[in-house]
Amino acid sequence: MGNLKKFAATVTLGALLIGGTSPTYAASLTEKQKKVQEQRQKNSSEQSKANSSIQSREQAISKEQQEINKLDAELQDVINDVAQKKAEIRATEEKIKKLQAQIKKYEAKMKAQEDLMKDRMATMQKNGGSSVNWAEFIFGSKDFGDLITRMITAGTIQENDQQIFEEYEATKEKLAKAQAELKAERDSLVKQKEELEKRQKELDQKMKERAAKIKKLEAEKVKFESKLMSLQEMEDTLKAQEQAIQSEIEAQRRAEEEARRAAAAAAAAKKQQGSSSNSGSSASTAPVASAPASGGMFQRPASGRLSQGWGPASGANGYSFHNGLDIAGPVGTPIYAAQTGTVLRAGWGGAYGNHVMIAHVINGQVWTTVYAHMSSVSVSAGQRVSQGQNLGGMGSTGNSTGSHLHFEIHRGGYSYSSSSAGSTVNPASFF
Repeated sequence: MGNLKKFAATVTLGALLIGGTSPTYAASLTEKQKKVQEQRQKNSSEQSKANSSIQSREQAISKEQQEINKLDAELQDVINDVAQKKAEIRATEEKIKKLQAQIKKYEAKMKAQEDLMKDRMATMQKNGGSSVNWAEFIFGSKDFGDLITRMITAGTIQENDQQIFEEYEATKEKLAKAQAELKAERDSLVKQKEELEKRQKELDQKMKERAAKIKKLEAEKVKFESKLMSLQEMEDTLKAQEQAIQSEIEAQRRAEEEARRAAAAAAAAKKQQGSSSNSGSSASTAPVASAPASGGMFQRPASGRLSQGWGPASGANGYSFHNGLDIAGPVGTPIYAAQTGTVLRAGWGGAYGNHVMIAHVINGQVWTTVYAHMSSVSVSAGQRVSQGQNLGGMGSTGNSTGSHLHFEIHRGGYSYSSSSAGSTVNPASFF
């Protein structure tokens, strides 16, 4: 009997296990699944909110960075302008010094001429208004030949007196002109200094704004790097530019002299060879190799894809006018000199990062080329480079978001502007 009860209990338990869970257990399991699902949904919602918050913050940071980029471009404009005005003031002050020295010379010359004229006028008064005492000249003559000689001498004295008066008037006129020019230069200097003071205040204010914006980003643990070309660097660039232009002009002069000497030597050798050759023999003519033709005034400085052209821009990157061409390519892509010239700047500097600036003088016209964001630089300031010579490698230094070459051509000296073409021209029109 006892065994039968045990068998029945076993069968009942098996049936329960085979048939399913108990109602209480099933309800508990469903509740747990529901809570897990709710937690998952909650986590998903919180994650979505977090992602949205991160995206929103990234957009805000990006906007702040763009504002700083824009401010940096404006600042660079002002820095460049202040440096230019300082250079203009120095040039005006130098011109004033030269004019003052010139005026002193004219005044000294006039004083000497006045003293000489006083002597001649005293003589004329003594001689009754004439430069010569004719009675003494005529009646003091030994003979007719002596009289003729005296008459010629008298004529010469009168001509000299006339020349003295004319030279005095010319000096007086030059002095008046120099004094007028000096006054104009002094007036110009006053205006230049007023403009400089105004732009300097604007520069100081913008620098404070920039510092405040960067401080805000740093407080929010946001890393932001943007280095401007300082005012001192800009002034140094302008000075180096003048030196490079002079060096280039001198280098061209020496090259022309060497070419003339070589041509003269070749002509002399040819003449000597012709005179010593036998009348019955004929000299063989060697073929002359021609120089490779150039496709334009400037050659393309690097190979790669044109990622941005010269002209108006959206302003998203801090500038409303793009002053050059962007050529994209792998880091290290060779960069070449677009034309022969003298390097005025090579190395790190501001938003350009690693860059090279070259001064060119072509048919009397000054040009400046700029190669920016380089990964490496293989030339130095003051060095003369030939068209096609390697300057370094392509990179993404300075204010850059990817490996590319930013290339500019300036008609004249370097002068940057974020809102207009400034002194730049479209490089594509020269290739």
